[in-house]
Amino acid sequence: MHPRLSKLSWAFLAVACVACGGGGESDSSAPIGGAPPPSPAPAPAPSPAPGPAPAPSPVPPGTAVTYYFSDCQTGASAGCVQGSNANAGTSPSSPKQNLSGFNLSALPAGTQLLFARGGAWNLGQVGVNNRNTTAANPLVFADYGSGALPVLRVSSGVGFALGGGWGNTDNDGGYTFRNLNLRGVGASGGNTHWAFWLVQNVRDVVIDGVVIEDFGFGIESNEGSQYGVRNITVRNSTIRRNGSMGWHATGLIHGVLAENNVFEGNNASGSFMNHAIYWGGGNGNVIRNNQFLRNSEVNGVCQGGNITMHGVIDGLVIENNTIEHANPAADTCGGYNITAGYSTAESFRNVVVRGNTTINVGIGAVIANSAPGIVIERNRSILSTARGHTLAMTYGENEVPMTSPVVRDNVLCIVSGGSITNLPGAILSGNTVRTGADSTTGVCAR
Repeated sequence: MHPRLSKLSWAFLAVACVACGGGGESDSSAPIGGAPPPSPAPAPAPSPAPGPAPAPSPVPPGTAVTYYFSDCQTGASAGCVQGSNANAGTSPSSPKQNLSGFNLSALPAGTQLLFARGGAWNLGQVGVNNRNTTAANPLVFADYGSGALPVLRVSSGVGFALGGGWGNTDNDGGYTFRNLNLRGVGASGGNTHWAFWLVQNVRDVVIDGVVIEDFGFGIESNEGSQYGVRNITVRNSTIRRNGSMGWHATGLIHGVLAENNVFEGNNASGSFMNHAIYWGGGNGNVIRNNQFLRNSEVNGVCQGGNITMHGVIDGLVIENNTIEHANPAADTCGGYNITAGYSTAESFRNVVVRGNTTINVGIGAVIANSAPGIVIERNRSILSTARGHTLAMTYGENEVPMTSPVVRDNVLCIVSGGSITNLPGAILSGNTVRTGADSTTGVCAR
């Protein structure tokens, strides 16, 4: 168990922070070796080009160029035409094959690396530590053409290490990933098999329209000093069938937006220590308009977590999301857990949970402690069977007094039993419990 978790008094709703360690210094050119500990085995190199790959054609310093790539490895569509690294790669009619010969960390701001739809690549670990790029002029990894999303297959270790490698202290960033399919190898990849690794100090990352599937963790984040992990946007993406976690952040992340995504079928073991999203604290984060479907299920029954927050938080909005399970869940199936779980002091300030729907979660839809002034409003919790369930509840130790929690305009839809809240001193208004036939109609209709 992670040393910070020694004080858990309610272990079935807490999360262990998986071991996170270093992979050594990063070579910023395309595939770099070494997945982060605890399994430091080097990641495989990409498939070799037919012959020696020349460096990309020289361009004036600081000039952004768009490069095109086409390869036809495992997962390519019928009719895929392989490019050649002998090509200049600056036209879709004469693409390069892969990233061989590119120093990604030296490319000018605004450079685009575009992968052919219908193509597929066997990707070794790609490290990027580019100090030229910015949020306004990022380094872009995206698609071109028509057909299926480009498949970037990662057979072990890490796909993209953003920040280069363990020990990164640069305030680098400005990376955009759009319309790609990052594909792992499922449970055999283990918990150090990650699509994206946000390494210690990295900022201004956008992941948009990306499918992340069959890894151990879809996204892993490890903050470092002095800048940390900041301004991360994941939107319009599908994060599915990742064996342990969809998105796991060790330590703090700041200014994060998770919006319009689908998290589906993550945490196949159903462990109550794993979740679709787990963040270890941070400021100014938003989880909005996402769907959480069939996460932490074993044989169709949810056993583990969906969204869990620990650590120190100042500013968190969770709004307009849906968590859905078709069947009644175990007690350990969490909805939105904002709870202390470490051996260090924790608190959750300026937290709003509103407009969300949970369907068939465990003993509580919104579970919070150490969260003074939390606002829980306009949420629905729907259950298909009679059971013990509280829509807004506290559980475990309150290290910071739960002063003046606001619980208003929520609806609990349950066959029988259940309650709105057990939060001490809650300021209540407009809450409704609907039972029997009323629990499936009107505002309670799915």
